[in-house]
Amino acid sequence: MQPQSRLVDLTEQQPRKKKTSRPSTAPSNFAHIFDENALPTKRQLIDAAACVVVAESGLRVPFGDLFREQKTVVIFIRHFWCPMCQDYMFSIANTVDPEVLKQSGINLVIISNGSYNMIKSYRQIFRTSYAVYTDPSARLYAILGMTMKSIEPKAEQRRSSYVRHSRAGGIAMVIANALRVGMPVWEKAGDATQLGGEFVLGPGMTASYAHRMRTRSSHAPIVRVLTAAGV
Repeated sequence: MQPQSRLVDLTEQQPRKKKTSRPSTAPSNFAHIFDENALPTKRQLIDAAACVVVAESGLRVPFGDLFREQKTVVIFIRHFWCPMCQDYMFSIANTVDPEVLKQSGINLVIISNGSYNMIKSYRQIFRTSYAVYTDPSARLYAILGMTMKSIEPKAEQRRSSYVRHSRAGGIAMVIANALRVGMPVWEKAGDATQLGGEFVLGPGMTASYAHRMRTRSSHAPIVRVLTAAGV
């Protein structure tokens, strides 16, 4: 469902918002504060709903409009150039049937934190019908508890099943995809240190599932997320 209300042109000057402190500045015991699966509180949902995301067209949309009327699976990727997130997007494209979601009354959207000018070509890579938005300030990521550091030591990090490429292979894939669809490489692709997550939100100020990445390759399997959403 495409949000139709309260669209604001990107060129309009927006009031400055108070910056949200980021987990990247957290103390060394941040792993004890970070909660991978805690549902957002009502306060977090209200604050998140008030944030603005940018659509492919450049229009600014209140994040709350994406799940106000309908249960919505919200996937936060790390950034547009992340090879592992591209592998995750391929797993969504190969696994999730838009018609099944529609019949279940569930929406699915993707959020990144780079330039909205990257969205059109990014969607073309996966031939996805799902809407993609950006949160250029990454304020949403911070409000919903996603971090900018891996929680697990490198030695303990496991490669998730959706990851299809080695590090070198992943970089080669990203370059090949960028060339194939003509991605605007001069645009900002997002913060390379940011981790993402998956949430099931709505309708209204409700949350029924939350997962925050612990490492760069720890998205929750999309089947698990859809099961939590009731698909």
